[in-house]
Amino acid sequence: MVKKGIFRVFVSISLLMSIILFSLPLDAFSAAWGPYSQYIPSSTPITKSHLRAAWISTVANLDWPSAQTKAIANDAQRIQKTKEELIKLLDEAAADNMNAVFLQVRSAADAIYKSKLVPWSSYLTGTLGKDPGFDPLQFAIDEAHKRNLELHAWFNPYRVSMNTSTATIASLNVNKSVYKEHPGWIKTANSRFVVDPGIPEARKWVEDCVMEVVNNYDIDGIHFDDYFYYEASANEMGDDTTYKKYNNGQFASKADWRRNNTYLLIKELSAKISSAKSWVKFGISPSAIWRNKKDDPAGSNTNSSYTNYDKCYADTKKWVDEELIDYICPQIYFTYANAAAPYGELVTWWSNLVKGKNVHLYIGMALYKISEAGTADKDFLVDNGVPEMSRQLKQNTTMAGVDGSVLFRANYLFASSAQSFVYSLKNDLWSTKALVPVMPWKGGKAPAAPANGSISTVSGKTKISWTDNDSSTAYYAVYKYLNGETADINSNDSARHLVTTIRKTGNGAQEFIDSSGNSLSGAVYIVTALDRLHNQSSSLKISNMSKYFKDVGPNTAWAITAIDKLYESNIVSGVGSGYFLPSSNITRGDFILMLIKTLKLEAEFEGNFSDVPESSYYYNAVGTAKALGITDGTGNNKFEPKSNITRQDMIVQVYKALKIAEIPLAGADMSELAKYSDSSQISDYAKEAAAVLTKNGYISGSGNRINPRGYTTRAEIAAILSKLL
Repeated sequence: MVKKGIFRVFVSISLLMSIILFSLPLDAFSAAWGPYSQYIPSSTPITKSHLRAAWISTVANLDWPSAQTKAIANDAQRIQKTKEELIKLLDEAAADNMNAVFLQVRSAADAIYKSKLVPWSSYLTGTLGKDPGFDPLQFAIDEAHKRNLELHAWFNPYRVSMNTSTATIASLNVNKSVYKEHPGWIKTANSRFVVDPGIPEARKWVEDCVMEVVNNYDIDGIHFDDYFYYEASANEMGDDTTYKKYNNGQFASKADWRRNNTYLLIKELSAKISSAKSWVKFGISPSAIWRNKKDDPAGSNTNSSYTNYDKCYADTKKWVDEELIDYICPQIYFTYANAAAPYGELVTWWSNLVKGKNVHLYIGMALYKISEAGTADKDFLVDNGVPEMSRQLKQNTTMAGVDGSVLFRANYLFASSAQSFVYSLKNDLWSTKALVPVMPWKGGKAPAAPANGSISTVSGKTKISWTDNDSSTAYYAVYKYLNGETADINSNDSARHLVTTIRKTGNGAQEFIDSSGNSLSGAVYIVTALDRLHNQSSSLKISNMSKYFKDVGPNTAWAITAIDKLYESNIVSGVGSGYFLPSSNITRGDFILMLIKTLKLEAEFEGNFSDVPESSYYYNAVGTAKALGITDGTGNNKFEPKSNITRQDMIVQVYKALKIAEIPLAGADMSELAKYSDSSQISDYAKEAAAVLTKNGYISGSGNRINPRGYTTRAEIAAILSKLL
């Protein structure tokens, strides 16, 4: 998309200059947004769902890759630098809490992807048709999805070149060039070569080019910009012959015939995309104004000489009315104070248009004008554009019918003049994350909820883990609440608690490490699974506070799931008053009781150890363990039930119990113990048991130590025994 006002270097009169602009005097600026003040609160509104994106232009190397990188002679260095530049753009998008990017994959009948229909773009290497040595689109998709950003493939459907110079004509004489292979389709518009939209075969070729990307790449959307018919003067295209050949008396005027040509392109493509991949979205980004009300009662209160209907021959209103597209993203590159095309009026008009329609409205915003000193819209220059851009973003967030905001364009996020706005974006306007809004008409289904949540501490950071085997899951949303807070993930305010969205990695085990660390009062994590259309599952609660014990929290986060699991299995009940004493050393009597109950072992016995009174709560468990040979006591028919148990004694008794319970165990040799730096301290009677339990994953030590003669805590026992369940 060559956006308005950006490409003056290539054309003598920019598209925007054709709009009649009448700026209000400075002292009237404050009143310009008054009618929309209800949508511009003093504090930034929080929303859970809002598309946030930026356009990434490849035409003329505006955003990616840079002209300097394109010119690097060494292919390996050029490829590496090209990748680094895109990663920088995507990292910034993620840092700004965006959730999508619109990447220009075709700017002038070319491709930044592997194509059988069009040549490689000259903006990759400097030469049209030259293989860049890698697949830029595939790389972009992979990197965007790593950051959980949607990637929409942005096409300019009809443009063939940026000028008609002799050098350009020579450059177009390459394989797969539509200029070379279909010269009868080529016309001139605004001093550029274009494909004539009125030729049915040419329209099908455009559709085939789009479907090649839909079928071959895992994109999230197809995106068209505002250039359909695009003429600087009346009938520069010279398509009278085309009109006479293909109209067949159907339309009384060439203007209506032209509008039908663009309508057919959109309608046919919509059906093809939906049939091929129902989840791929189809959207259009037209210029801001459909028609002026003075020319059509259904139009907006604007005064523009450039409208979609009359100049581009694109009836964008009809496309919305018939729901041919999934979203429309008008380029409202004006301030509230613009007399010809006021921002508030246009956002309101478009929001009313999409009301009740299966079409989302995203607003295209003029980030570039913050850096355009000569802009007629002076509010973009007041305080580095922060007040004006803030007002616009707030209206986009609060006004019903607006589902997103898109910034033109990505490289301006690094412009020195835009840094005040970018700071405001990160720290206020988009300081919380947001999900991409759901399009119910696209289908999809909420995946099954994640399961088997657990929490642990890794290098002082909290790691939460879960499992998911639902193939429809694309990513996860992770919310974090302090213990005691109401965990409501359905309200807009839940965005304050949305700490990340993270892409799914295969089936099975998933994890997220919270680098913000543990909260002293504990934290509750809510994890949901979402499909690629953002339908959200029910939630899995993972807490660093036990559900049952007051003293099982952040300091023993790694054992919370195990302790709660044993409680729910009626194996432990704590020490009373809601306490478990997880860091206390476990007594021999309590350990045997937990072990016997976990494995559900039973045995008849007539006698017990002499120091185990029949009235004790662990009498039957100790007697069973003695009868089964799990424990021989401490000698002289003593068991010492109130003494603490060493790790190696615990290991031996667990090993014996597993064999008695006939739980399969893989054999192991002493090499398994080499991972422990203190393995030499393991007594001979315990080495076999330690090796086998290590091999089978029941024990792993702490760091590289097993501390065999140290005592075992109640939390450590719980962690081991929960694995036996």
